[in-house]
Amino acid sequence: MRGEAWLADLVRAAHQLGVTTDAEWAGLAALLGLGGTATACEPLGGRPAGTVPAVPDTGPATAQQTTGTAEDPAGHPAGPEAEPADDPETALLTPVDRAAPRAFGWTVDPLPPPRDPSEPADPPPHMPLFAPRSTAALLRTALARITMEGELDFDRATEQVAQARPLTEIPRRPLPTLRHGVQILADVSASMEPFARDVEDVIARVRAVVGAAGTQVLRFADLPTRGAGTGSRGTWQPYTPPRPGTRVLILSDLGAGGPVFHPWRATAAQWEATVATIRRGGCEAIAFVPLPEHRWPRSWRRLLPVVAWDRGTTVSKVKGARR
Repeated sequence: MRGEAWLADLVRAAHQLGVTTDAEWAGLAALLGLGGTATACEPLGGRPAGTVPAVPDTGPATAQQTTGTAEDPAGHPAGPEAEPADDPETALLTPVDRAAPRAFGWTVDPLPPPRDPSEPADPPPHMPLFAPRSTAALLRTALARITMEGELDFDRATEQVAQARPLTEIPRRPLPTLRHGVQILADVSASMEPFARDVEDVIARVRAVVGAAGTQVLRFADLPTRGAGTGSRGTWQPYTPPRPGTRVLILSDLGAGGPVFHPWRATAAQWEATVATIRRGGCEAIAFVPLPEHRWPRSWRRLLPVVAWDRGTTVSKVKGARR
């Protein structure tokens, strides 16, 4: 009990055992390891309640035994000289093993350490304008060319034979295909700078859907007919349409965005001339515009199919734009 018993324990034990004399107080204090020397006595468990073991009269307890020393007012032993003598009848209890406290798990992750101002900041994660899950389907719907190369159309063939008309060609069902390739016209003007990462994302997606060999990327500023090319601006040449049948994808605001007083802004008439050039080359164009529909000029709907470059765009909207 060394280091574990207090004067309050002595008072509580004395009250339970009915201690009245100074000798009984001294003996009980010795049994609790609070000073003095314990004498041989019968076990407390074999006595009736209210009795105390017989101890010799050792006289009044000293101030150190009852009230403690000046260094330790609680009555604990001050050092080795205050420890009771070794006695087999009053062997002190040995401490048992103690289990380590259970680790506490935090419910939230700690905050990251502060960034060093001298280190460059990482760019924020990119959130593409098209929903990533539906981008591939949107691109296939927008860029596929409908050809009569599908399965045999038995209904049409039966109808021609029933009307005694010759089958000059095998009737087949329409089939969307991307084998004719895609040409991408990517606008790199000042008005499209906020969407530069989205432009590169769409280019990568088209290459994944159509194939790198079937995808041609030409960059231009404001208007393709002023110059377009695959390298730096100094290498750009006047735009010419691709081979007939190729789908042309225009990634631009078609002159409706950017600074109001931009001196090189393309006009509606200039874009009409550009789309007419593409059609004369035997190609069809479609545009992805990063502007809401309420900002679209009415001439766009007559000019070419325009798709809103936004998270709300669906496959059905792309089909509606191509009609």
